[in-house]
Amino acid sequence: MEDLLRNDFTAHYSLPASSLSNFVIETNDIYFEIEDGVSREIVIHNTIGQGMARFSNPNVLLITIANYDKFLTSLPNSFQRDRGRCDIIVCDPRRCFILGEIKESINIKRNRKNAKKLLFESLNTLIEVPQIQELINRREVKRCCYFNKQTNAPEVLTATTAFNRLSTLFPEGFKMNHPDFEAQNFEFWEYLGGQTLTIN
Repeated sequence: MEDLLRNDFTAHYSLPASSLSNFVIETNDIYFEIEDGVSREIVIHNTIGQGMARFSNPNVLLITIANYDKFLTSLPNSFQRDRGRCDIIVCDPRRCFILGEIKESINIKRNRKNAKKLLFESLNTLIEVPQIQELINRREVKRCCYFNKQTNAPEVLTATTAFNRLSTLFPEGFKMNHPDFEAQNFEFWEYLGGQTLTIN
């Protein structure tokens, strides 16, 4: 993924090759969480509840996580201006290509609308690059995902835990209909709180 973005993406859009470093991370952890920090850096956590987007990797695949927001922001202003960008691209060696927008807000509805916009614009920018489209075509699982880590209730107040049973009832997230994504052979998924995306 790093070479596709650094070389093929920039060449397709007639941009100088990116010299950005440290925008791609790899992990083969069975469970990991991704945090999108305020400094636009992506951090991986292995402790439940430390990150904002949760992933299960039961087959211990080598997962590549590209900080797409950081990458796009490093490009010339004339290209990136007014161009929506999601936070991350997650892919494994054989099956999955996932775009993710990560939030930590109680205003799920407003952020969902914005996430869809950023994800769709990112998808359209990426699939214009023939080499990236070729990679996507070889993947069975193609998702645009909105991750929102809900605020935890104080320990003395358990109302949120009592009433927020989404993670128990729907641990694998929600697949939501969205014709724009489906027209590009992608699915739109939403993951709230402890809901976890399983890569297998």
